[in-house]
Amino acid sequence: MTNAALLATTNYFGLVEPSNNYELNIDPKISDADRGWIEKTLSYANGSFSSLPRERVKIFLGTSHAWSLNTLKSLNIWIGDPNSPFPCSQGINDAYCAEKNLILLIYSDIYSANSSFRWDIGRRSTPAHELFHTVQFSLLGTNKNLHVPRWLMEGSANFFGYFVAEKLGFGTYQEGRDQQVTRNPAYSLVIPLEKYDDFESDPYGIGQAASEYLIASVGFEKFLNIWRFTNTEGSFSAGFEKATGISLEAFYLKFESARGSMRIGS
Repeated sequence: MTNAALLATTNYFGLVEPSNNYELNIDPKISDADRGWIEKTLSYANGSFSSLPRERVKIFLGTSHAWSLNTLKSLNIWIGDPNSPFPCSQGINDAYCAEKNLILLIYSDIYSANSSFRWDIGRRSTPAHELFHTVQFSLLGTNKNLHVPRWLMEGSANFFGYFVAEKLGFGTYQEGRDQQVTRNPAYSLVIPLEKYDDFESDPYGIGQAASEYLIASVGFEKFLNIWRFTNTEGSFSAGFEKATGISLEAFYLKFESARGSMRIGS
């Protein structure tokens, strides 16, 4: 199933022409080497959706939360919880988030003094992960009352992030999947997929597996149509059924019966 999803995604995108048609605001403390691979990832991910009408994305790439606070405030921009002391975070550890045409990537752990962190495939996948969120928001349109479950929002971004990381030679998709899904202790208890609709429940890995299931079943274009049709139909359940040809309730039942073979508890 995983291989079928990756093949369907490769076939959908074909030969990607990278595009740097975005605005990058960068912390001068980012090394040239890191700037190189991050820009390469952003351009590849951005170019993957060149045919999709979207606003030009503003991307902020930094090493500290103080930098993000000062930079975004100077531009009268904020991202994330307006009551948080820092954009996108509480000022602790790495922070990544996105809105319709904004992305913030703060690699504070990597750049902290005496850091023991490394550029694993998870961190390598985050630029594409966050850019995929801007695609989701563009497809959803301007109706802020529409809600797509967190398992799909984060799981699909996880899928795309690791897909791009593999395409660019930063590791294998399976490495990311093992970390996020098969070796994730969060899924030792069997909780129905539909319950993974907040961040505390860790929707990333199980949503990634659910995204694989959907893409392998209907292809990547119909997968994107879930967001398009959620917009046009006015609800997630109606949009999901129009895009995939199966009701959301029936999908949940199918996924639960298949999760043992996907190694997410059974």
